[in-house]
Amino acid sequence: MILHPLGAASSASSQIIPAWDAVAASQKVNASTWWLIAQPDHAALAGDLAAQFDTPEFPRLQDDRVRAISLHDAGWAKYDGGGLAGGEKGNAPQPPHDPDRRPLSFLQAPVTMFVEAWIASIQCAEERAGAIGGLMVSGHFRRLAEHRLNSVEDSLEDATRIHAFADNEAREDAARLSRQSRSWSEVEDLVDLLQFCDLLSLYLCCGSRASVQFPQAIGAHSVVLHRDGELCRLDPSPFREEISLGVPARREPASDTEPNACVLPFLLR
Repeated sequence: MILHPLGAASSASSQIIPAWDAVAASQKVNASTWWLIAQPDHAALAGDLAAQFDTPEFPRLQDDRVRAISLHDAGWAKYDGGGLAGGEKGNAPQPPHDPDRRPLSFLQAPVTMFVEAWIASIQCAEERAGAIGGLMVSGHFRRLAEHRLNSVEDSLEDATRIHAFADNEAREDAARLSRQSRSWSEVEDLVDLLQFCDLLSLYLCCGSRASVQFPQAIGAHSVVLHRDGELCRLDPSPFREEISLGVPARREPASDTEPNACVLPFLLR
């Protein structure tokens, strides 16, 4: 679940920080109320962003690539609702909480949960976007697994589970690569695009107002996002014109007087 804190002091800043730092900070903000965004819905937003690419540095993507990006977190539906689990229909699972009744962010998910979600997401992407979809989503999670192993001291059991996931996906990716026509270098470029769309969507969902820089170099440049009121200006921009998108969200805890579901709007240029 992605947490979008409500009522917390947040103002736009001209200081540019890494996009991931902005997302991580938002997930730790003390608040009494949040909008919760299911990970499958965040992934669908990432796909909506990818579908709008239309510039020389961000050429239009083929449908199977966009579909893979849209489904890259489909495996979280079991835990978050949204997407394939039909969270918008009112039957979303109850979000887990910490002992202080604060909803748990996706950054706090236990290893057993996120590895299961990763595997289910890869399977869904491969089923619905073919071998290239499986390669893109597997490549994304293999990078996350490597980062986790290099940055977090998990228990031996959890570290072994992550190693086993990464080793198995390396074997599966070799088979997937043989079932489609792109080179490994081309696949890696597509994983970069997926991770750019993933991080841009996370940034939008989490409610940060910071100006940020993205780590992925698309073409020769890294993308910087500046806030201009409610407008997010990207430089270089992947969009030919101003676009308006949204993501479903639900209030936690529920209110007796305020709407408990909405579509959070985003304006980008």
